[in-house]
Amino acid sequence: MPPRRTTHTDFTDQASTSLTEITSGSYRLPARFSQIKGIGIGNFFMSPKFTIGGLEWYIKCYPKGCYANDKGKYVSLYLSYASETEVCVTFEFCLLDQLGNTVTSLRSRNTHTFRRHGKYRGWSKFIKRDDFEKYIRDDHFEIICGVTIISPKGLAEPNRSLIVVPPSDLPEQLGQLLGSKEGADITFVVGEDIFYAHKLVLALRSPVFKAELFGSMKENHAEKISIEDMEPIVFKALLHFIYTDSLLEGKELTSGVDGLDAQATLTIMMQHLLVAADRYALERLKLMCQEELSKNISAATVATTLALAEQHNFPQLKAICLEFATTQDNYFQMTSTDGYKHLILSCPSILKEIEEKQSITTFAEQADDISHDHGFSLLKLFLCNSSKK
Repeated sequence: MPPRRTTHTDFTDQASTSLTEITSGSYRLPARFSQIKGIGIGNFFMSPKFTIGGLEWYIKCYPKGCYANDKGKYVSLYLSYASETEVCVTFEFCLLDQLGNTVTSLRSRNTHTFRRHGKYRGWSKFIKRDDFEKYIRDDHFEIICGVTIISPKGLAEPNRSLIVVPPSDLPEQLGQLLGSKEGADITFVVGEDIFYAHKLVLALRSPVFKAELFGSMKENHAEKISIEDMEPIVFKALLHFIYTDSLLEGKELTSGVDGLDAQATLTIMMQHLLVAADRYALERLKLMCQEELSKNISAATVATTLALAEQHNFPQLKAICLEFATTQDNYFQMTSTDGYKHLILSCPSILKEIEEKQSITTFAEQADDISHDHGFSLLKLFLCNSSKK
C-alpha cells in the first residue's frame, strides 16, 4: 500500500457530472510541473474533490512514485473514493501535453468495488518519470480521469435491474468489414499486393482520400489506384488504422522482415507509417506513430528518426530525438551508424543544432575525427551545403 504522506497543491475544479443510475463522467486536472517537481518519492498531491454520479472522488498523484524500490523512476496515479456508499466502477487516466495531445492512457481491465471512504485504485507505474518529463512544455500538463459507475449499490431503487451498456464495438465491426471485402468499391495496387476498401470510409477519415476519390483530384471515376513509394505492409497498417482507429499488431507489422531485431524492425515500420500518415493527413495516426518512436529511441535508430522529424516537420519528435542524441554516450554511438551518415547528408543543419544543444566548442574537431572512417569531414560537408544555399 502506498505511503500516506502528502503534499497539497491547489488546482481548479473542472468536474463534469451526471446523476443517472448507471453513469459516467470525467474530471480534468490541469497542473504545472514547477508546482510538483519538488515532491519526493512516496509523497503525493491531491486534486480537489469532484463529483461523478452523485459520489465524491479525488486523484492522488505521486510524481516520483509511491514505492522507494522504484527509485523515483515512475509516476504513480490513483483514483481515491471520498463517499461511503458501496459502488462498482471502471476508470481510466489520460495524460495530456500542453497541446492537448494524449501522451499515455490506461484503463482498468476489471470492475473495482469501492466500499468506503479512502479506498483507492490505480497504477504504481503509470508512466516512466523520464518519459513524463519529456512531454512537459511551457511547464504545463493535464490529467483526465474518467469514471464509469457500473452498479451503484444503494443508489438504485430496490429490485430494479440495472441495464449495463457495453462499450462500442464499432472499430471491431469496421475492421471485419475491411477484412471481408464486402461492399468494397475501390481497389489499391501496392507493389505486388492488392487491397480492397470502401470509398466512403476512406473519404470520411482522410481529406486526401476524399479529394482523390470525390474531389477535383479524382481520375475518371477510377476503381483501381496504384500506390507508389510505399511498402504493402505499411499500406495495410494505414488501412487498419483508418477502419479501426488503432495500430496494427507489432508482430504483424514486422512479419517478413529479416536481418534485424524486432525492436529495430518495428521502429523502421513506424517511421514508414508516420510518412504515410503525413501523406494522407491522418493527424491522430501521426501522433500515435510519434509516440511509439519516442518511446523506443535508441542510439541505433535516433539518427533516422531525427532526419524524418526534420524533413516532415515534426517539432516535438525532433526535440525528443535531439535531447537523446546530444548526451555524450548516445552521441558517439549514434555517429557510428549508417543512419547518421544519412542524417548529415539529408539534414546538414542538424549538425549546428546538435552543437548548440551540446554546448561543446570542440565539435568541429570531433566531427573530423569521426569522419575518417568514411573519408570526409562532416564539418566541411556542412559548410559546403551551407554555401550552396
